[in-house]
Amino acid sequence: MKTKLQLFKMNKILFVFSFCLFTVHGVMGQTQISSIAELAVAAGNSDQNIVMDPGVYQMEDYLTPEVIENTIPDANNRHAMIEFSGSNNTFDLTGVTIEINSELLNDYGTRIIELYVTGNFVNIKGLTITDIGNSAPSSPGMQSVTIAGENNTMEDVTLNINGSYPYGYGDLLGKGDGNLVTLRKHSGLLVEGLNINIKRCSIYSEAFGHLFFIQGGRNVLFEDCHAESVTRTTDDMLAETEGPAFDRGFAAVYTNYEGNKVITPGYTKSLSEVGYRSYGAGGVDGHTTGAITLINCVAKNTRSGFAFTRYGGDVLMQNCEATGCEAGYQVEEVTIENSRGDAVNGPLLYLNGGASTVELSLMETEATTTLHAIATIGGNNHNVTLKKWNDATRLQEHPIKLGATRPSGANPFSPLGSTSTSGTILNTCTEMPVEILSTVSSCIINTNGTFTDNGTGNTINTVSDCDNIVVEEPEQNTIGDTFIVGDIEYKVTNLAPYEAEVISSSLVNVVVPSTATSPETETPFTVTRIGDNAFNGSSTETIELPSTVTSIGYQAFRGGSLTTLSFTTTNGIKVIDDRGFFVNSSILEINHIMSGAESVGDGAFNGNSSVTSVTTPNTLSTMGTSVFRGMTNLKTVDLSASTLLTEIPSQTFRDAAGITSVIIPRNVTSIGASAFLNLKNLSTVQVLNPVPAAITASEFSGVNLADATLFVPSAEAKAAYEAADVWKKFGTIMVSVTLSTSNLEEDLDFNIYPNPTSGLVSIKSRLLNNANVSIYDLNGRVLLTNNFSGTSSEINMSNLSSGVYLMKVEVENNQFVKRIIKQ
Repeated sequence: MKTKLQLFKMNKILFVFSFCLFTVHGVMGQTQISSIAELAVAAGNSDQNIVMDPGVYQMEDYLTPEVIENTIPDANNRHAMIEFSGSNNTFDLTGVTIEINSELLNDYGTRIIELYVTGNFVNIKGLTITDIGNSAPSSPGMQSVTIAGENNTMEDVTLNINGSYPYGYGDLLGKGDGNLVTLRKHSGLLVEGLNINIKRCSIYSEAFGHLFFIQGGRNVLFEDCHAESVTRTTDDMLAETEGPAFDRGFAAVYTNYEGNKVITPGYTKSLSEVGYRSYGAGGVDGHTTGAITLINCVAKNTRSGFAFTRYGGDVLMQNCEATGCEAGYQVEEVTIENSRGDAVNGPLLYLNGGASTVELSLMETEATTTLHAIATIGGNNHNVTLKKWNDATRLQEHPIKLGATRPSGANPFSPLGSTSTSGTILNTCTEMPVEILSTVSSCIINTNGTFTDNGTGNTINTVSDCDNIVVEEPEQNTIGDTFIVGDIEYKVTNLAPYEAEVISSSLVNVVVPSTATSPETETPFTVTRIGDNAFNGSSTETIELPSTVTSIGYQAFRGGSLTTLSFTTTNGIKVIDDRGFFVNSSILEINHIMSGAESVGDGAFNGNSSVTSVTTPNTLSTMGTSVFRGMTNLKTVDLSASTLLTEIPSQTFRDAAGITSVIIPRNVTSIGASAFLNLKNLSTVQVLNPVPAAITASEFSGVNLADATLFVPSAEAKAAYEAADVWKKFGTIMVSVTLSTSNLEEDLDFNIYPNPTSGLVSIKSRLLNNANVSIYDLNGRVLLTNNFSGTSSEINMSNLSSGVYLMKVEVENNQFVKRIIKQ
């Protein structure tokens, strides 16, 4: 397994290789230009070496209404002032300043990028871009520079950013959803491409937006970069006598420690967003972000200095610095080496998630506004070292909180949270006090300061030198270990994070906890699975599962005495392995069990004789063979919501002779052999795919197709099925009644339950004003009708036989249709 240092060296080699490729592709000839118009033309061509005359240029001299009108947006509806779409180009713009009147940001009426690199092997160096004025863009989400494409480099570039609304409050009036005002953000440099180098670049922002950030970028290097914003105290904001905050009574989107959403005195906010940050995916192709390296980078006065999560590749920060930020390093699953920060306006570190390695030094600079922690560390299996910078002691004391999490938005006046934390090693030689919360277990803390331990099973050592700590680690569990808690036996399945499965129990009534703590090591394991054969043939009668259980193992509930299986959530189980409930005839709530299933294995419910209807969820994408085989009392089957299904495997409903109706989802293109074998009572089949699946006679062997009705989605589909082998043997082929969810249904907040029903159907709505509700069979015959007004009503289907019916709701010449299953 490669170490973080090896991975870093590999990344460096790839960056050098990318640069060499660029050199090979480059052209030795040089072209001199002296205007933005010439630059825009050159940006669209390839195989060039462009040098621009030094000087100050005005974007408005080039960006005429005609140029704006002819600009073509990208797939995300972003317009670029200049698009570098050519490849194999070098642009030496040393000494060039492009001034952009911020009023131009409104001229497109949509999202703007000032410079957009979409070509490959493009090198831009030496440029300064300066926004003049404070006009905000007409639409939210603009960037000064976006770098897409592959193998592109930007070096020695400076961005001076202005123009956003609102400005002066940071994110207190909003940053994403639920804003108090309409945001028109203006960010700095966005990376979306592959193999991107950003070297010796600086951003000075006086606008609300991120400075350097990555969405969809892969294998990205930031080296010797500088991100700087402006801060303002909340006291200064509260002294205003006009403006957007004053107009809203100084409301804020964040809750303070008193539970109020108001701007709270005594704190300091950055007026921009994050200095360097990553998002999970982005770009016009939606690539996953990953493999990011930052070396010798500085963030000053930004909301978070560095905010990174490991998405699609490792994140490494070396010799970086965060000063004056609301949060220095806000990270999950990263490596930080030899870096530092001052914790003046917020904590040095917010750490969460799993398995980060962090080495940070605390500067001696003291806080001038309220500060609640030096660091919060939550999650599992971290290795964190906190030292003094230059061996200087910070005189103020603020705690390092183990088991705590950052507040909402990392806002400094919002309360900290807490989370389960285990397997973490914390070395701190800062002399700051360590507070260990009750959510912390099985951690090692080496400190030269005071501490309070409210957790369980933690090892605490007093040390003087963080560089030479030798501590014998306590006994740890390994994968495969078993342990018993409360007559339930568990097996360890994962150590990062800590997870276990239930493998047996002698109890008649079993309540599975969400967490089981190993008695030997005092390690808490999240219970995520019921293991193979755990209750196979057991005498257990009732089982209650927590929401953490997402997987059912092979033959886990085969046979036995089980009568009740309940959940604390309705859609916790994602995976049911082969024969999970094989020949278990007493489990009635299959639809409940499957309500969130993504995968159901071979024979999962084979032989269950109690279930009368099956409705599969929209999450289901994979079914094995014989899933519902031999379910003798099953009458109605509705697969319509499972639009991810492309196949009904072989023998899926074989020998479930009681089935009368089946609905097949629209994306099914394949039906396996004997899928509906011996369904002698099958009378209606509804297909939602207008294209017939290729089948043979074996799929419906034992079915009297001549007496059955096939419902198809359209007249064109009817002709196709009438000509298709086997499908054409149905005695009647007709177009279905259209099923839809109209705006009317949403406007009325219309709901019916239970569905499936044994008789009485309750109707709930915000308001049914003289609504006509009718029940149809699948042949289009009206069986029941009622006129309703108010917010609730009922309709009685007790006298109808089992099957699939349609409820049509008509209000003031508008209508929609719902499907109901009668058991």
